[in-house]
Parts: sequence; structure tokens; C-alpha cells
Amino acid sequence: MRGQNGSAMMAAVLLLMLFGVLLLRGLEQVYELRMQGVGIEIRRIRAATQAHSALSWALTQRWQAQPAWQCLAAQGGGVACVRALDSGLLLLGQDDEGLLRFWRRASLSAGRIMFNPRGWSDFCPLADTAQCAP
Repeated sequence: MRGQNGSAMMAAVLLLMLFGVLLLRGLEQVYELRMQGVGIEIRRIRAATQAHSALSWALTQRWQAQPAWQCLAAQGGGVACVRALDSGLLLLGQDDEGLLRFWRRASLSAGRIMFNPRGWSDFCPLADTAQCAP
């Protein structure tokens, strides 16, 4: 009778360990999925920061009012592009990977760019989307 009590206890311990391992495995899978989401979010935040930074950096540069796109690699990452339109300038700021693009309408005064109020856009404001790519 004593041998049976010991084996029942051993079976209970093994069953408890099995449940623990299954629980840990499930938690590991949830953790892996969350970490992938965090990695994607970090890339998007970095891309947005570079794109906004490139737009701000464009203010410090001298540009010519030309109908063709002019692009420069921004310090600290990102690319800033400028294009002259009939209504002023259109600026594009994008990250190094091209994941995110932000647009801003502006005007040119003595070779310096002045952003227009409420000129922000996260999509190309041009009717012909073929003209949106630098």
C-alpha cells in the first residue's frame, strides 16, 4: 500500500510539472508575438522621427525654386526633398528605408523655406500621384 501512495504522489508531481511546462510554453509564444509587435512599433517610431527630422533639417538648407524634385540626405538620417509648384513649394521628408513619408507645403523667401501653417499632410497632396515620387 505504501508503494502505491508514493507512485500516486509521483504521478501528481509529474502532472503538475507537465502543466507548468505547458503554461511556460504558452507564455513564451505570447512573449514572442509581443516582441515582434514591439520591434515593428520601434521601426515605425524611428521612421517617423527620421521623416520629421528631415523636414526640419530642410529649413536649414538653401534651395532653388525648381519644378523638378531636389533631394538631399539629411544629417542624422532621412531624406528631404523640395519641389516648386504654382502655389509655392512642396517638401517631402522620408526615412532612410522609405517606410514613411510626410509632406509639407511651404514658400521660399531669400533662399530659405518657410512652412505654411496647416500645411502638414501624410499623403501626397498632388492630384497626379506619378509626380509624388522624387
